[in-house]
Amino acid sequence: MNKSFVFLVLLANLFIMPQLAADALTIDNAWVREAPPVSKVQAAYMVLHNNSEHDVTLISASSPLFARVEFHRTVADKAVMRMEQEKTLSIPAGSSLQLQPDGRHMMLFNPTQALKAGDKVPFTLTFADQQQLQVFLIVKKAAGMMHHHHHE
Repeated sequence: MNKSFVFLVLLANLFIMPQLAADALTIDNAWVREAPPVSKVQAAYMVLHNNSEHDVTLISASSPLFARVEFHRTVADKAVMRMEQEKTLSIPAGSSLQLQPDGRHMMLFNPTQALKAGDKVPFTLTFADQQQLQVFLIVKKAAGMMHHHHHE
């Protein structure tokens, strides 16, 4: 009798726990830059808000639509822009981390299918405490690419 009761309590906690972590972290403005179908690499951007009083560290991201997702940041080094891979992304307590074209961002490698503007791409973000957050990124044409008018 007693054992199964304890098990149920543990089980209930399993269901409650991820919710707490998910609420602590919210994501805005998440999008993947539309790329030509031949492109093997795409970039993803988002704003991560850490609403908790603990620093949150993002240790990996994955998507079923890409072979691999890496964190990169663009670094200006003596007037040369270069990309550095980062193993983790840290979001300080009560603050936000912006993933944007000229800063930190996610690089998505080897898409399994061509993605068009408007498509939704599921991602799983894994944090240092092993919590996972499911997010959907919308594929958008990059601003500034709009002046190419192709007649279908």
